[in-house]
Amino acid sequence: MEKKYSIRLFFIGSIVVAACCLGVGFLVGTQKNWKNYEKRITQLQQQNETLLAQQKLKQEEKKLSESLNVVEPYKYVLLVENGYVAVYYTDQKTLYAATDIKIEVLPEDLQEEISEGKFFRNEEQLYNFLENYSS
Repeated sequence: MEKKYSIRLFFIGSIVVAACCLGVGFLVGTQKNWKNYEKRITQLQQQNETLLAQQKLKQEEKKLSESLNVVEPYKYVLLVENGYVAVYYTDQKTLYAATDIKIEVLPEDLQEEISEGKFFRNEEQLYNFLENYSS
């Protein structure tokens, strides 16, 4: 009978030792995985902060560019040539078109403005002006 108890005690002891080993192994493995998870979470938080900062910077740049309302450069200029209004490119050397509008028939303030150079950003503005003052 004592042999049966010894064998039972040996098996129970083996099971307890095996359970303890499994428990310790589980805890060590879980702790190791937990540290890996913590590192990964920290990396993801840093990436998230970087992406948010980049997104905020892009939004600020967009707002800034919208607030500056980038102005289209001038393309044409009206000048006086032999008593008539002439259209030049903004270099004021290359003739774009000659008109039949006499400078003397225009209002005085407009005559002064054209004498100094009246600038237009695009053809639409130019043609609208010329249409209003041509005969």
